[in-house]
Formats: sequence, C-alpha cells, structure tokens
Amino acid sequence: MLVVNHHRFSTMGLTIGQSLLKWLILFFNLLFWISGIVLIIAGAVCQTVYRPYLSFLDDEYFGAPVLLIVVGSVITIIAFFGCCGSAKESYCMLMTFAVLLGFIFVLEFAGGIAGYVQKGKITGYLENNMAKSIKQYNKTTGPAAVWDGLQMSSGCCGVRSYTDWKNSPTPPTVPESCCRVNNNETCSAAIRQNFPSLESDCSAVSANGTCPIYAEGCLSGLSNRLRDSIGIVAGVGVGIAFIQIIGIVLSCYLARRIRRGYSYAA
Repeated sequence: MLVVNHHRFSTMGLTIGQSLLKWLILFFNLLFWISGIVLIIAGAVCQTVYRPYLSFLDDEYFGAPVLLIVVGSVITIIAFFGCCGSAKESYCMLMTFAVLLGFIFVLEFAGGIAGYVQKGKITGYLENNMAKSIKQYNKTTGPAAVWDGLQMSSGCCGVRSYTDWKNSPTPPTVPESCCRVNNNETCSAAIRQNFPSLESDCSAVSANGTCPIYAEGCLSGLSNRLRDSIGIVAGVGVGIAFIQIIGIVLSCYLARRIRRGYSYAA
C-alpha cells in the first residue's frame, strides 16, 4: 500500500519557495546596486556639466548633485545587507535591509516630488539671477567666465536678448563671446559702437546676415536643458522608489519565514 508523506511534500514546497524567494531578493538587490551606480553617475555628471550654471540658481539647487551621489552610495551599501541577509538567511540583516530601504524610499520619493515642484520655478530663478549676474560681469571673474562659456557654447547672448547687456557695468557693451565668429575684427568693432547702431544692424528687419552677434537670449535654452535634466532625475528617483517597495515586501516576508522556521512539526 502506497503511503503519501504529506509533511515531506509540504516541507519540499516550502524549501522550493524559500529558494525562489532568495533568488528574487538577490535579483532585486542587483537592480538596486545598478540603480545606485546610475544615481552616482548622474550626480557626478550634473556636478561636472551644470556646476558653472548653478550660480544662476537659488541655494536649494546647489546640493542636488551631491545628494544624488550620497543616495546612490547609500543604496550600493544597502544592497550588501540584502544580498548577505538572503544568502545567509539572517533575520537581523534582512530587517536592517528593509528598514534602510524604507528610509531611502521616503527620501527618494520626497526628492522626486520636490524636483517636479522646483522644475516649474526654474525659469524665474534663472531670469532673476542671470540679470543680477550681468551687472557683475566686469567686476569679478566668476560671472564673466560663466557668461562667456554659456554664450559661446550655446550660441546666445544675454538673458532674453543681447539688449540685456545694456545693464552691464559702465561702459555697457556686449561681450565678445556673443560674436558669431570668434576673434572676428568686424564683430569686435561692431560691439564697441553704441547700442543704437548695434540695434540697427540686429533688428528683426535687418538681421538677415548683417548682425555680427547672436541676438537671441540664453534663458530659454538653458532653462529647457535644466528642466529636462531635473525631470529625468526626478522621474528615475520616483521609479526606483516604487521598485524598492517590492524589495521591502519580499525582504520582510523572507525574514518572517526565517523567524518562524521553514519546517513544521508532523
């Protein structure tokens, strides 16, 4: 007579479920580790590429790239607890992983929402601080270097147009970084003349090839670039945060099973 050992099959099912759960947690930890590296790279890129233009923004934007690097570094460390906890079946390490992951989830979600809120205010911040910076152009080297780099690389001049340079320190003049061709004598001579003469050459009617400088301002292009970057980073942060919810649930479930034990008395 064939006797079926139900306890054996029950224990076998639990063991298979346990192994599957451990592999799932390891897989999600790999995703967390990769996401941490991505955040570190994104923070480093923002710090390197956009650092000169952060002087046009308010103080709350200064720490954003550093925050990305810090959060990314913390995520890579937290992933270690998850991997070790699931591999060693350690209740303490799994719960530590879940708690830390929950803290990072709240931080990322709040940061993502704040990023979307600040994204809508960025044009106003830029316009106000860029206008102030023009008044400091000939007084300190910092604003001059930022403006020259922005205008030459983006093909623009001033905040909304080249006429914003009327507000530059005495004598008001358009910087040579606004010239369409670098080290061009014709452009250099044109920007040394008074603004009415320059405006006559660069008006909308006569600007068909006679204007030696870029007439369009830098605000629109820089604002769009920064808004796009903030939107991407905020979206990635919120996306990673929701993925982490799955990791928290799986870790807590596995930790609960470890505490209760995998086998039951017959």
